[in-house]
Amino acid sequence: MDGAERRCAVVANPIKVSDGFRDAVTEALREAGWAEPVWMETTENDPGRSMVATAVAEEVDLVIAAGGDGTVRVVADGLAGTGIPMGIVPEGTANLLSRNLDIPQNELEAIAVALDGHTRAIDLVKMSVDGSEGEHFAVMAGMGIDAMIMDETDPELKAKIGTGAYFVAAAKALGRLPVPMRIRIDNHRVHRRRAMICVVGNVGTLAANIVLIPGAKPDDGMLDVYVASPHRFTQWVRVFLRLLTRRRQNGDRVDQWRGRRVEVALERPDNYQLDGDVVGELRRLVAEIQPQALSVRVPA
Repeated sequence: MDGAERRCAVVANPIKVSDGFRDAVTEALREAGWAEPVWMETTENDPGRSMVATAVAEEVDLVIAAGGDGTVRVVADGLAGTGIPMGIVPEGTANLLSRNLDIPQNELEAIAVALDGHTRAIDLVKMSVDGSEGEHFAVMAGMGIDAMIMDETDPELKAKIGTGAYFVAAAKALGRLPVPMRIRIDNHRVHRRRAMICVVGNVGTLAANIVLIPGAKPDDGMLDVYVASPHRFTQWVRVFLRLLTRRRQNGDRVDQWRGRRVEVALERPDNYQLDGDVVGELRRLVAEIQPQALSVRVPA
């Protein structure tokens, strides 16, 4: 295919991107021999679903997601299984997927990777909540303190101190009660836990380069499940030591499992988050790995 025929759609969160972002993308595409981009901005009512659906229907050659983790997740969900590669220009605070894939956090550098980087096939996780049709996520889904931290994080504080705002929210969340739950990995026996946090992950690194799930990889065809059930102060200390050292601590009350499918049933409804965004409440989730469901442009 001739370079001039290549078309790129840009799905951008206008609140997140810089004032010069549109001009920068258009100029970079022009210099690389691409056609004029299809420009679409997300809205409060539509975080990008109809935009990425339009891009897929028009059979573009590349979709650039420019925004925070929510925008990236919605675009990834819409591109799942299409074969159309996604470029990421991270414009949020955490930027979890881009950091796990070593995509530059600088806007201009990220644009260059989106156009000229290596195309890498990664897994997605398809998650159904309380019998819903389900959607894909690329990073992590979490319940318990994990979701509470996301829900309690002050947007203004996050804008001022960045990832430090998550630690402020974490301190507030430590007093919450554990959530009784049943967890089944693949067809193995059911695990019963009174958990403070339950995370289903496709990758392992959180904001501030905290590795929650050592060894988790975005293209290994497996999902990782992290469950922490500390109830005493000494157990919390061991959980944090495990985070710092990336090694199991005796009596840390942490479970880590791997599989292709996980089912989690809660005794009572609790909030959950997808890739850093609190979505709502659930009682039951089913998550299944979708191997190599998404193509992403990463540094060569």
